[in-house]
Amino acid sequence: MGKGQWIQWRGVDEFREQMDRMLDAASQGPSLSGATNCGYVWIPLADITETAQALVVRIELPGVAPEQVLVEVADGALVVRGERPPDSDTREDADTAYHLIERAHGPFARRFPLPEDADGEGISALLREGLLTVTVPKRRPALPVRRTLVLD
Repeated sequence: MGKGQWIQWRGVDEFREQMDRMLDAASQGPSLSGATNCGYVWIPLADITETAQALVVRIELPGVAPEQVLVEVADGALVVRGERPPDSDTREDADTAYHLIERAHGPFARRFPLPEDADGEGISALLREGLLTVTVPKRRPALPVRRTLVLD
């Protein structure tokens, strides 16, 4: 499967997973805590780029500390999960009446299927200024062995 095909199918799978999560949440109705049936409150935005050497996933995680994020490769996919705590100014207070709260907090998870040539052992991740950058190197294709046979 070519690079363009992989990205196209990955997008379809990701879209289906997001729709499933939204339908699960909608079937539960409004929640005072904002939590959904699947346990995830928000879905951080992501960009995926690919070079000849690596697949790079960038995920927006404003307000999330590195110790609140888990990045792993499992079952042929990159999995990123964690939790964004509520800001101190949005915690419930008897003297404060909130008129609008749009900034989500709570648990999150993203799953990105990896191509066959991904090297899960060489993965690296960096969280800086609210942007998580995960680099998954590609395995180098095996070089063909050249042998000269001497016939008897």
